[in-house]
Amino acid sequence: MNNGQYDIEGGIFIRFAMIGRPVLNGLAAKGQRRKRDQHCATLFAHDIVGALRRTLGFRRKGEPVDDAAVEEFLAAAIWATPVEDFVVLVGIDATPRDAMKRSVSKRLAERLTAEFEFFTDPGFYHGHSGTGPLGPSQ
Repeated sequence: MNNGQYDIEGGIFIRFAMIGRPVLNGLAAKGQRRKRDQHCATLFAHDIVGALRRTLGFRRKGEPVDDAAVEEFLAAAIWATPVEDFVVLVGIDATPRDAMKRSVSKRLAERLTAEFEFFTDPGFYHGHSGTGPLGPSQ
């Protein structure tokens, strides 16, 4: 599958709405400890890759790549995002927050598409409930 045929940026943007507030607070150094938490980058990367993995597979230089490698790469990209960007993401005003979500989503999608190739692979991931394109497992 060509990288341009799937909306990676849109998929990441949606995950911002779905990820828990404590994870974003941890990335913005606004959590209970008031320190930036690197584990939150790992949790967010895991969430994004899990969502993308429902329909896509990942390749690097033509070879399939396991989810852990993609998560590690994405966690490093999330951690490299300036803390100031995440402060805006946990802010009260929706207009700059949504603009920043779009901006960060775009940057992360660009990093992913520069490093990995995507291909349709819906039968590979069956979710935690055991369902997939063939229906519930018996």
